[in-house]
Amino acid sequence: MAALNFDTLEYVKQLTDAGVERQVAEIHAITVGRAMGMYVDNLVTKGYLDATLDARFAEQDLRIENRFAEQDAKFEKRFAEQDAKFEKRFNALERRIDDRVAPLELAVQSIQVTQRFQSGLLLILVAGLLVPPVLNLINSINSINSINSIN
Repeated sequence: MAALNFDTLEYVKQLTDAGVERQVAEIHAITVGRAMGMYVDNLVTKGYLDATLDARFAEQDLRIENRFAEQDAKFEKRFAEQDAKFEKRFNALERRIDDRVAPLELAVQSIQVTQRFQSGLLLILVAGLLVPPVLNLINSINSINSINSIN
């Protein structure tokens, strides 16, 4: 910090040149010097003020960053809790659906087996009904052909 110099001798010379008595000028110079010294001691430099403010702002920035980090951690914890709750509920719903769908799948498989069996029976029935008339038709055609070949 640049010192503020007050030259009391120079001040006394200026006062005496202006017509003030030397004794009054000296007392005045001493009083002004003391008053200025009191104020100079309370002055700060721009560099000191900047450094002090920078330190205070850095402290405040750190407190704000810490507070944001705390809030982020709280949000992350809450989101994780909500995710766990949703996952638990979705798993429970999935199990309930699976429990209801499993019997339906068995019923569908049973119906498919029954359909295949019934289709097989229908084929046998149709074959049983159609084979004798077809054989008769073939015999009739063969008979007609043999009659025609004789004539």
